[in-house]
Amino acid sequence: MLKNDKGFTLFETLIASLLLFSMLTMLLPLLSLLAKEQYDSVERVHITNELHDDLQGALIGITTYPSNYTVTPYRASAAFSFKLEGEFLKGCAEWTNAKQKTETKCLYAVLE
Repeated sequence: MLKNDKGFTLFETLIASLLLFSMLTMLLPLLSLLAKEQYDSVERVHITNELHDDLQGALIGITTYPSNYTVTPYRASAAFSFKLEGEFLKGCAEWTNAKQKTETKCLYAVLE
């Protein structure tokens, strides 16, 4: 006589739950890491653009150099500094990223 099963056994349900939770425990830290990387990338672009704009301003005489100041182009504050190095004007930005590490980005301009 054949039995008509109309559901899952406890063992099948436990195995499916185990697979689901193990996938979640691997995916959630990865998604968190991806979100931090995306935030860092966007922040880096904003700070680099602001540094570039300020460096251009220093070249045409809007900003004087050497100078040090702090700006907040996106969410994090960045310390900008400009100084002469030979025939170059060096502009650097330093800030703390989402992973609590200090990042530095420097751009150079040729003085004519």
